[in-house]
Amino acid sequence: MGKTHYFVRAWKAYTEQFGGMMGFLLAEVCISLIALCPLLFLTDAALKAGALLFIVLFVLLVLPARQNAAAAMQNRMAGGKICTSLLIDPGMYLKKLLNGLKSAAVILLWSIPLIVILLIARNNISGDVDGFTVYRNIKSFGDDHLVRGVIFLALIAVSTLLLIALGCAFRSGARHAHALGRKDLLKGHHGGLLLARLISLISLIPLIISLAVAVSRYVPLLQDLDGTINGIMYGTLELPDTKVSLMIAGAGALLTLPLLPLGSLITAAYVNGLAGGEKE
Repeated sequence: MGKTHYFVRAWKAYTEQFGGMMGFLLAEVCISLIALCPLLFLTDAALKAGALLFIVLFVLLVLPARQNAAAAMQNRMAGGKICTSLLIDPGMYLKKLLNGLKSAAVILLWSIPLIVILLIARNNISGDVDGFTVYRNIKSFGDDHLVRGVIFLALIAVSTLLLIALGCAFRSGARHAHALGRKDLLKGHHGGLLLARLISLISLIPLIISLAVAVSRYVPLLQDLDGTINGIMYGTLELPDTKVSLMIAGAGALLTLPLLPLGSLITAAYVNGLAGGEKE
């Protein structure tokens, strides 16, 4: 199945039941918010340990819900509705939970490089470290070139995030394969799955544009990196209004929210096609 075909199928499934898509999105958001509720304990120092319940609820609610969401999307790709009781179906709960835990474990493995880098960074900046020390460390990392050091650090950070993105892509495809009862469906098709996930980034265009606009406000600081570092060290740095940057990013996030189901449907359409769904 060509990439154009599964994108068209996803777009058709999304637009023909737009109201249902918003219901699907609302259900997913509500489940996530329920899991986030324990974080309210952080507002009281005496009860902050209760925030750990977030982990329990995330495992018990969100992980199985992700499998239910995949089943609902496959139901839509088969011509049914997206907003159905499948979203809260308790059937085979233990199996769904185990699949969710497996996904979490796999993504955690893909996250090891990032975790290691964060631990190294924490070890180098913890304690009484001033701006000059950070400046010197970055410059040293770039073989006595500050800009080169910043670029190297950025490349390492992006590389570790890409690894996590790969893990998420593979597990997303696996959820749809499980929903179709075809565990071996993705064998030999991981390249196509990654392409489908890449195409699904179209749903993030509003967010990407808003972040680009927000970041562009800080470009002058990057153009004079030495002056920026000196400003940080001596407390004379003047930054663009943070509230404006957050408003721009927030607007992009709000515009992106309704498009999220479309991104997921592109992966769903690809996997459904592998299982013998609607042919070209």
